[in-house]
Amino acid sequence: MRRDDDAPPPRSRRNARRSRRGRAVPLTLTALAAAVLGPVAPAGAQPAARPRAAVHPVVAAAQPAPLPGGRPRFVVSMLGGGFDAYWVRLAEYTFTAGSGGTGTVRQAYWMWHQAHFTGDARRNKVSTGFTTAGCRARCAVRTPRGFQPGAGPMGTLVGRYHVDRYGRFVVEWPGRRVEAWSVRTPAGAVARMTLHHTTLGGIAGDALGSTASFAAGATRDDVVAAGPLTGVQRVATWGDASPSPVVASRWNDVVGPLQRCRGAGAACLFRTDTGWRTALVVPGGPGRRAFWEHQLQGSDGDTGACFGPGGGHTVALLEALDDHGRFAGFVGAEASFNGRSRHNAVIGELLLT
Repeated sequence: MRRDDDAPPPRSRRNARRSRRGRAVPLTLTALAAAVLGPVAPAGAQPAARPRAAVHPVVAAAQPAPLPGGRPRFVVSMLGGGFDAYWVRLAEYTFTAGSGGTGTVRQAYWMWHQAHFTGDARRNKVSTGFTTAGCRARCAVRTPRGFQPGAGPMGTLVGRYHVDRYGRFVVEWPGRRVEAWSVRTPAGAVARMTLHHTTLGGIAGDALGSTASFAAGATRDDVVAAGPLTGVQRVATWGDASPSPVVASRWNDVVGPLQRCRGAGAACLFRTDTGWRTALVVPGGPGRRAFWEHQLQGSDGDTGACFGPGGGHTVALLEALDDHGRFAGFVGAEASFNGRSRHNAVIGELLLT
């Protein structure tokens, strides 16, 4: 039976016929010995005279498992689940190369699940402690519960990984849970992983990785200097049983002309000039956490100068840094839990670069 992580990619019949004609024949034990040690004499043959010099056997060294794109640390977002039970996970993965083609991977994660939340926005969208002081209005900025400053990861896992025959990085977590990631290294000092398949019910996943420490972090000015951020977000909402309940949308010019706030909100960026209120908090201290809240004006109880009681969209972000410690983008998880009604309990994953 073929393993799930070894499923071949689709190909044409013509290519399949060519592949069968060119397929390597497995080595027999004799052929393998000949390949490593030289020709093997048939049974009963007289041994050839051997030189007096000592012969040292050739021992093949165990090959270490490579790191994804040569990088050990990735920030990761993943969306999965099904109708009214979608979940989103935000994590930091640390890969450690091992011997014999297998390495170890550790993740520290935050996770939110539509089927597990209770209460309303007051319970599920909590203060970050940051405000938009010095901007058009002094507004409190919220984030999904459990991601606020001072709250540690919700859990950790340790697993193993290997590279399959198609070059995918296959992660095996306890309980026979498997993720397979496609890896590419575009020009620059950051690697990108895209979820290929998983046994966890995952629908989409993105990751950005480098050699930078997770203790390092970007500043607000680093984000502004990077210019407009673009990317994709995949979102599911409560009560949507349409054939395609997960909706993908493009994000363009996320940072754009956001105004720098001052004073207690010095880490904030804010604007209200596009029909949306948008606040992006980049704390600038150690660590990768950042916070994004945005709300359509006039919706979700929004009647004043700040975010309304429904809180709009609350998105937890992890900063991606390149090998030189420069800001390279965000992966994010939206967990905008309010009531259990249609188009509420919004959940999604995103990538911005």
